[in-house]
Amino acid sequence: MEHYLVYIALLMLLYCMFSAKIGSWGITMPMAFLALGVAIGFGGPGLTLEGAGVFHDLAEVTLALLLFADATTLRKDALEKIGTRTFRMLAMGLPIAIGLGAVVNMLLLPDWPLWEVCLLAALLAPTDAALGQSIQSNERIPQTFRDAMNAESGLNDGLALPFVIFFAGLAIESTGGGDGGEGLMSLIASQIGIGAVVGIAGGFAIGKLRNFVVDRGLMDEGLGQVASLIMVAFIFFGAEHAGGNSFVAVFVAGIAYANAASGSVHHARHFLEGDGQFLAMLSFFFIGALFVPEALSHMTPMVLLIVAMSLLVVRPIAIWCSLIGTDTTVNERLFYGWFGPRGLATALFAVLVVMEFEGVEKIDGILVISITAVLISAFVHGITAKYAPEIFRFTNDKSGD
Repeated sequence: MEHYLVYIALLMLLYCMFSAKIGSWGITMPMAFLALGVAIGFGGPGLTLEGAGVFHDLAEVTLALLLFADATTLRKDALEKIGTRTFRMLAMGLPIAIGLGAVVNMLLLPDWPLWEVCLLAALLAPTDAALGQSIQSNERIPQTFRDAMNAESGLNDGLALPFVIFFAGLAIESTGGGDGGEGLMSLIASQIGIGAVVGIAGGFAIGKLRNFVVDRGLMDEGLGQVASLIMVAFIFFGAEHAGGNSFVAVFVAGIAYANAASGSVHHARHFLEGDGQFLAMLSFFFIGALFVPEALSHMTPMVLLIVAMSLLVVRPIAIWCSLIGTDTTVNERLFYGWFGPRGLATALFAVLVVMEFEGVEKIDGILVISITAVLISAFVHGITAKYAPEIFRFTNDKSGD
């Protein structure tokens, strides 16, 4: 196994060294590492579904870092920064996508329990900033479009998380795996409520503490970024110890910290996104190696239809409806509706449901559909991103909202 790890590390290094050239060919990071993972998974180096526990640990670290980093963008002036269209896509588009997705899933999967089709809809709703990197680097796409897409994809995973937890809890209750109505209310209160309280208290307190030590020159600036990483770990495990959901706590803590800390908080986002990028590479590799072969072996026309409806119908309609009344053009709405790639959030949330919510009846089907959506999205969105200006026929002359 060790020699495979050497080859994998070498390939990751080579990708980083030649990333600009590889990107010019329309090959994105998720495409590259999913493909590498699939090749390893089918090649038989010993990576099987038994390694899901390792991936689960990696997924937790990756998701925690990315959620916190994304949340630090939500400062007091966030509404002005992210713009009207992004706010609408988050506040209206995400709930519409979950609701419409649930309706579509109920029609296509009539034998599935209600709350499990809702859970699947919540898992397929968030989009991925990593899969949108080719959009961000394409200077032929108007900056306004890129900023809106980056803000939406960076924030909707944290906003989708409570829906995932809520529907997973309802799914367990509906199968008799919980303790009745009181058990469900306890789940919601502990997982979401306590997690949010820990996040607010911890993030605010650490933000104020940072102001105190920075103003008095008590902190070595070189360790300031390391402190951000330790802060995420403190909030994560603190929420777990208190009985709350660690991911809700981390996301809320990022918002509280950003608003409590004086000056810029780019130090936290820059450092965590750097680590997060490396972990994202590993995550896509493990998704390809551990889960894609299993998903491909259970792929059916119905799985492909559900994924197609999610990408081609649910997301575009939800975004179109959310932007009604804005100054966006038809091409802009089509652009935002199409570039909603499913990625790490969908895969990581699905694995977390498998590991932490025992008793979901259709969990195997949910995992297969989720991983298939990530695989297809990585390639179709990655390829079309290179040709987005030609497809949507816009020019880079738009100034803003």
